[in-house]
Amino acid sequence: MSILLLSPDVITERMAGPGIRYWEFAKALAPSYTVTLAAPNAIPDTLQHPTNVSLVQHTKENIIELTSRHDIIIFQGYIFDLYPILRESDKVLVADLYDPVPLEGLEQHHAPQDMPIIADQVRMMNEQLKWADYFLCASSRQRDLWLGHLLALDRINPLTYHEIQQRVITVPFGLPDNVPQRTGSGFRQNLDDDAGFVLLWGGGIWEWFDPLTLIRAVHRLSPRYPDLRLVFLGGQHPNTTIHTMPKQHRAIALAQELGLYNTQVIFHSGWVPYDVLHNHLLDADVGVSAHFDTLESHFSFRTRILSYLWAGKPIITTQGDVLADEIAHYRAGIVVNPTDEDAWIAAIEKLHNPKNYATYIDGVRMLALKYRWSIVTQSLLSLCAKASRAPDRIVENGLRKSQARRDCEHEYNALQLQKVALEQQLEFIENSHSMRLTAPLRTLRRWLTRWKT
Repeated sequence: MSILLLSPDVITERMAGPGIRYWEFAKALAPSYTVTLAAPNAIPDTLQHPTNVSLVQHTKENIIELTSRHDIIIFQGYIFDLYPILRESDKVLVADLYDPVPLEGLEQHHAPQDMPIIADQVRMMNEQLKWADYFLCASSRQRDLWLGHLLALDRINPLTYHEIQQRVITVPFGLPDNVPQRTGSGFRQNLDDDAGFVLLWGGGIWEWFDPLTLIRAVHRLSPRYPDLRLVFLGGQHPNTTIHTMPKQHRAIALAQELGLYNTQVIFHSGWVPYDVLHNHLLDADVGVSAHFDTLESHFSFRTRILSYLWAGKPIITTQGDVLADEIAHYRAGIVVNPTDEDAWIAAIEKLHNPKNYATYIDGVRMLALKYRWSIVTQSLLSLCAKASRAPDRIVENGLRKSQARRDCEHEYNALQLQKVALEQQLEFIENSHSMRLTAPLRTLRRWLTRWKT
């Protein structure tokens, strides 16, 4: 069995969540399968390959060759749009849906004129749900979301009903199995000597996050806790097609307005390489994450939280997402209400006390054990061991088709083309010279017809 991982994000020394996920998938699958990890970028020569994994760039020129020599294809996001050839594949298709893209989109695009943007993102997800054989998600909440979506798309039908739950697989984001050991300096080398207690925001500042409430809380605490620092580690995304979001500009502006910029509140300008991320995480005292009470939060899976757990750091986060529930359950940190500035202040003060801080360490360690990559990828390994095409999908004449109902998509498209052609002919006739000349005669004929009746 051979597996092709089509990463939607760059694979370099500096990787964001999607790239890290596929990097770790490749490492987990390689001992049992022939694995190719394909990225949208040219792979740097300096990047050390995972053992027994082929690293390549996927392009429109090589996608047919890549897919033809693998049995299972795992992909995410825009990949299915970028390579329509996947719709014709007779290989086992696994759609990775751990990122509910339209919900993130709605956090950025909520004006009436943005409707087409969201509609296109929903269409992108629909295409994957309509044609893939298996579906990956990050939590039980996401699993329920995608099961409902599959039902609406007629993918839960008499042919799939008794096995659909085995085709929607929970594979959360994970964290390395090893306990991180310092191998170099982290961000503290750039902090002032008075920086004693550091809150780490360990990722990008996206529109669905709430850094402003946290910055205001730090501002109110600074007079009493001069050693307090808030560090934003994620600056420019490693994928150059992803631009800095307005929320990051607003966070910087607020820090400047409050006189905290690069003193109490520090913004890291770049993106930390994956192989030295642990040094920066170990420099922190507390990991923080703040978001709003939205659908995006409810179905999200905050990967940065796992980084804090890996480094053994207690967490302060807002409630609403699935990991916040687990942090509260394991007592791995403090969970506050969204936009509650006073609650943030109380939580930071509590963890600033060493005696209180120590009471959360065991909970952090216990929760971290649950999300090691070797644990969370077990269900992915099981999927690959018994993978088969979905019973309601067949490949006929080079196209995937539905067995559950007549697939009228091609007939519909043909009729649409005929309709457009007829409309063009009618428009031509209506605008023709002869049509204008004979208009009085047609009017007279209609008048005579009405007079006879």
